[in-house]
Amino acid sequence: MAHLVWLCNFSVTGTCFQCAGPAILQCSEKAPIEITDMNDLSDDLPPGAENISRGGFNLHAGPIYRLVDDGDVRRFALPVAGKHLNGSGNVHGGVLMTFADISMSQTARAVTGAPGCNTVSMTCDFVGPGKTGDTLECRVTVTRQTRTLVFLSADIVVGERAVAVATGLWKIV
Repeated sequence: MAHLVWLCNFSVTGTCFQCAGPAILQCSEKAPIEITDMNDLSDDLPPGAENISRGGFNLHAGPIYRLVDDGDVRRFALPVAGKHLNGSGNVHGGVLMTFADISMSQTARAVTGAPGCNTVSMTCDFVGPGKTGDTLECRVTVTRQTRTLVFLSADIVVGERAVAVATGLWKIV
């Protein structure tokens, strides 16, 4: 079930934290953002999708699903809900980076068989918007693997439309 939530219309006066001069913070009323019932999000996923959001921040950021692999490409899905949006109504960049990080970490653990892999570095480029109702798919590929490190790349797409691309390095622990 979807709900409409109106953003607030307020203004606050105070002191600027940088220059100590007067400051006014304003928020104008915007079009409603649709908040989707989280239980309805898995309806559009392909058969075999497994919810991997089991606890901690991953649970809060998701739900994130593991999909059936496509050859050497590991696939994950994130159905977009209102909580994933920024103030402009697009998927927040931090959500995209979190989705890429979780997907690439899961892949690093799976290909190494290690109980854990830690993110060493990750870069992300945002190339298109995601919207409420979209199902983002993260397609992860292992670029190189050494005894202690895994190099990965990921494409986040909606259908075939690119939303973000990421590369990263994971330490096997």
